[in-house]
Amino acid sequence: MSKSLVIQAAMVTPITPEFTIDYHTLNRLIERLISHHGLDLSILGSTGEGALAPQKFRAEFREAVMERVQNRCTVYTGVLNAVPSETLDELRSLEGLGIAGALVPPPFYYRLNDTEIQNYFEMLADQSPVPLMLYNIPPYTKLSLPPHVVSKLSDHPNIMGIKDSSKDFEYFLELRHAVGDRDDFHLLVGADTLIASSIQAGGDGTVCAIANLAPEWVGLTCLAALDGNPHGLAEESGRLAALAYLVRSLGGVAAWKYGVQLIDGGQGSLFAPFEAVNPESAAAERLKQFLQAHHLAG
Repeated sequence: MSKSLVIQAAMVTPITPEFTIDYHTLNRLIERLISHHGLDLSILGSTGEGALAPQKFRAEFREAVMERVQNRCTVYTGVLNAVPSETLDELRSLEGLGIAGALVPPPFYYRLNDTEIQNYFEMLADQSPVPLMLYNIPPYTKLSLPPHVVSKLSDHPNIMGIKDSSKDFEYFLELRHAVGDRDDFHLLVGADTLIASSIQAGGDGTVCAIANLAPEWVGLTCLAALDGNPHGLAEESGRLAALAYLVRSLGGVAAWKYGVQLIDGGQGSLFAPFEAVNPESAAAERLKQFLQAHHLAG
């Protein structure tokens, strides 16, 4: 293999119905994930409900994760805010925690032009105590980071890469062309069904929610794509896609939490105003049967 892969689990945030940390489920989830060599954690991103969690909770959760990881893997965190000054304050609060980098989207709600996007991230990178991972997720922010702006930002010494969750493979290819092949800037994909294709196109890996349920499958899919093994890739990416489509039919973040509930326990609670999956629904039963049939859940 010519390069190493970056594989991060976009970890869910286990909480109680009272919106406090569910430590029992968190312990089980962390131990299960980091038992897979080469898998790192990305916490409090979109799958981790980082934009819904109060800042006090986010601070407590980061500390709880770092206490449990104990340097056994690398941990990244989402910093998802619409107010630039609050984003900068939260980035500064990461100093000394051992966090390896921060996943940061552009401010949402108002439209920004190219210059404003570039100035925003450069301002943050100039002052952040940890490297930034640009976060392109237009379904949530209603803003796509232009590839030529990403190329300019990739030259900043405190910007480590980009996570593209646009689900737009043509956009990903534009990014790949604009950024080029370099060791100091990671081009990562967030869409579970595009992991193999993105690596074959020269991407550096993934930050994916599906690793919450099938971390080993993610690693095997990445390796098959990197090795250029068509038969192995078809098998590994096929079952990964089957699981991803099942989760999508059940409803995104709530579905990932339901899957973790089946594997690690807990109640699958979400931050208000969202509600947990109804386990009696047909889609929930299909996901449960799939996880059990593949020995991912008991």
